[in-house]
Amino acid sequence: MDPELEVFIPLFPRADLTDPVAERKNFAELAAALPPPDTADLLIEDHTVPADPDVPVRIYRPHHPQGAIVWLHGGGFVMGDLNTEHPWAARLADVSGAVVVSVAYRLAPEHRFPAALDDVYAALTWTAEHAADLGVDPERIAVGGHSAGGGLATAVALRARDEQGPPIRFQLLNQPGLDDRQWRWTWLRSARPR
Repeated sequence: MDPELEVFIPLFPRADLTDPVAERKNFAELAAALPPPDTADLLIEDHTVPADPDVPVRIYRPHHPQGAIVWLHGGGFVMGDLNTEHPWAARLADVSGAVVVSVAYRLAPEHRFPAALDDVYAALTWTAEHAADLGVDPERIAVGGHSAGGGLATAVALRARDEQGPPIRFQLLNQPGLDDRQWRWTWLRSARPR
């Protein structure tokens, strides 16, 4: 870990995932406290992707989009939704010029694997099938997300490859959880030869 960033670790709120309902509420309150994004140049609409079960998405359309990003919120697979991700998804659409399809995938522990991945794959497939309606080139679709969402973006890219699904042009992974060993940087630092 970069020593300059280490000082910020105590500022991150700790989550107690033994009570998912309470932590979802806390997470939502943190997101609501963020300054609202400027959405004046975006058309924003909630939509439902037909699947089993249907998947809620929020679509952020800038003027003259160049592509699309299927965007996945963080929250340890337990927290997060369209509202908690709204500030980030809106800013991403605004600065990237891409249509952002923010996905409200099903959360654990109520919905076990592969529920979230199935939801994300349904949203990705729908985005590719409706690229013309969204005003984007179906060959310019990316996937991305933070933390758990970054892990899901990676997993859906692999699934799309393995199932000959929609082609993924790019992955935008912000702090993805990709290492199943659950090592901490402090363990790695202490294991280095001195």
